[in-house]
Amino acid sequence: MLTFTKLTTPPGDGEVLIEPAAADWLRFLEKNIEHRSRRKITLADRPIEEVQREVRDRLGASDPSCPILAVGHQPEFIHPGVWAKYVVTQCMAGRLGGVGIDFVVDNDTPHSDSLEVPTVDAEGFVETRTIPIFDAPAGTVYEGRASLTESAIDALARDIGDRLPFSSSITDYLEGLKEAKDAADMVEQHLAGRRRVDAPLSLDLREIRVSRAFNGPFVADLLLDAERFAVCYNRALMLYRRAEGIRTSNRPLPDLAEHGSRVETALWIYRPPGRRHRLWVERSGSDIALFAEAREIGRVSAAALVDDPEAVLRSLAPWVVRPRALTLTLWARLLACDLFVHGIGGAKYDRVNDDILRSYYACPPPAYVCVTATLRLPLPRQAAERRDVLAARRRLRDLHFNPDRYIENLPEAVLRQRVDWIEQSRRLRAARMPAEQRRETFLAIRKLHEEIVNGHPEAHARLREQWVLLERKSASNALADSREYFYALQPSDRLRMLADKLIAACR
Repeated sequence: MLTFTKLTTPPGDGEVLIEPAAADWLRFLEKNIEHRSRRKITLADRPIEEVQREVRDRLGASDPSCPILAVGHQPEFIHPGVWAKYVVTQCMAGRLGGVGIDFVVDNDTPHSDSLEVPTVDAEGFVETRTIPIFDAPAGTVYEGRASLTESAIDALARDIGDRLPFSSSITDYLEGLKEAKDAADMVEQHLAGRRRVDAPLSLDLREIRVSRAFNGPFVADLLLDAERFAVCYNRALMLYRRAEGIRTSNRPLPDLAEHGSRVETALWIYRPPGRRHRLWVERSGSDIALFAEAREIGRVSAAALVDDPEAVLRSLAPWVVRPRALTLTLWARLLACDLFVHGIGGAKYDRVNDDILRSYYACPPPAYVCVTATLRLPLPRQAAERRDVLAARRRLRDLHFNPDRYIENLPEAVLRQRVDWIEQSRRLRAARMPAEQRRETFLAIRKLHEEIVNGHPEAHARLREQWVLLERKSASNALADSREYFYALQPSDRLRMLADKLIAACR
C-alpha cells in the first residue's frame, strides 16, 4: 500500500513524486483485479460484475482483459503537478497493456474563474495579474457554462501575451479555445485548449466527463439504502479524524445528516449550469421523495429505480444527480477502473473511502497510487532569502534598543550617559529594588534612546528602506517560486523536460 509519510510535495524544480514506485504498480494492479473477481456485491439488486460491464461499456473500454488506469480532476487551470498525473497515467497504461482514462469532473464548481498570470516589472520584480476568463455566476458548476466567443479569446490573447516575459504554451491553449468556439460548453472548449498544448507531447488520455458517465445502479443503490450508507460514511470520517487528530467536525468533509425520516446522501442535485444542492431522500412506502435541500424535486418508485435507474434519473430533468468528491472516487475505484491515480490531497483523503468499501460494500479496498511534480516558471529570482528579511526587521527594531550599533559618531557625553543608566538598571535588578524605582530607570533609558533615534531620522529611514526592499524581494521570489501556475503558461520545452522525467521514472 501507499506509504503516506512519503506523500510530500517535491521541493525542487523538475522533481517528481511517484508513490509507490512505478515498478510496484503491476503488483497493485494484479492484486486489485484478483480481489475484484472475488467480490460478492449487489448494487440495487444487480450483481456488481454486471454493473461493472455496463460502466466500462460506457467508458468505451469493454474488453475485461484490458486494465483501466484512471485519473480525475476538474476542468480548471491545473498546475504542472496535476498535469503530471496525466503523463504518468498514460505512460503506465501503455506499459501495463491497459487504457488510460481522464475523468473530467465537470460537476464541480470552480475555485476561481480567473487566471493568475505573472508579470515582471522594469526592476525585475515578479507580480501577478488576475485575468477573468469564464464569466458565470459565482458558485455555479462547470457543466453547461457557455463557451468563449472568438473576440473574447482574441482579447485574452492580447492581455496575457503582453504580460508574460517569456514564450509560453498559452498561445496553443488559446488557439485550441478558438478552434472550439462552437463547443457545447466551456468544458469542451477548455479540453480542446488543453489538447492543443498536449498534442506535441503525444499526450492523449481518453477524456470522460463525469456528467456523462456517472449513473445507473450505483446511484440507485445510494438512494435505496441511504440510511445505511450515511452510517458507514460518517463512521469512516470519524475514524479518519481520529487517526489524523482532527477535532473539527467538518474536516475533511462534514458528516451526512438526518432530519427525522429524511436522510442526506453523498450526492448533488442541480440544474446545469446552476448551483449545486445537497440531495436528500425520504422513504414513504414504496416511493422515495427526492429533495434539493428542503425543496422537493420529485418522487420515484423504488421498484422502478431497481428496474431502470437511468430512466428514473432522466425523468427528473432538468434536474441531474451527480457525485460529491468522495462518492466519485468511490464509484471509480469500485466500478470504473483497476487502478486510480491520485494527487497528494486525494491520496490522503481517499482513506475515508477505504473504510466505506470495507463497511458498506464488505470488500477489500482497491489499492491506489499517487503522482505529482513541481515545475516552476522561468521567472527572475532576487538575491534575498526569508532569513534576510527577518534579520532586517530585527535590525530596525533593535535600533530603538541599541542605537549606538547603527548610528556613528554619537557624542561621548550621550554614550557615557547611556552606559551609566544601563549600569544603574543592572544594579537595581541585582539588588531587587522596588519595581517603581527600576521602572524610572527603564523609562529614562527609553527616553534617551528615543532622543538619539529622533535626532538621526536618516538611520531609521536607512534600516526601514533595507527591510522594505528585502520584503519586496522576498515577495517577488515567493511568486516566482510558486508551483501553482497554469501548466499552459510554461514554455513548451519546460513541459517536455518534465514529461521526459516522468516517463523516465515510469521505467
